[in-house]
Amino acid sequence: MVRKINNEYYLNRAEAVSYILQAYHAKWCFARWSRDEVAFSYEDKEGDRKRFLVPAYKTKSSKNVRVRKFDLDHFFSNED
Repeated sequence: MVRKINNEYYLNRAEAVSYILQAYHAKWCFARWSRDEVAFSYEDKEGDRKRFLVPAYKTKSSKNVRVRKFDLDHFFSNED
């Protein structure tokens, strides 16, 4: 479930992958833990494969690692 903390949205890895597939029309996408970051690999609609890292966050009340929606949107806005 998406969490809103201090007016920021945090998504778990599955939600982040789904968000990238839907919002940015990726052909495929997967995420994997990489130290204290989450590495996303995806293929865009032009067929280019790309990879990027975003910081991972974990709250005291959850075992799940999350990423900020802002970080995902920021990466894709800089891609244009």
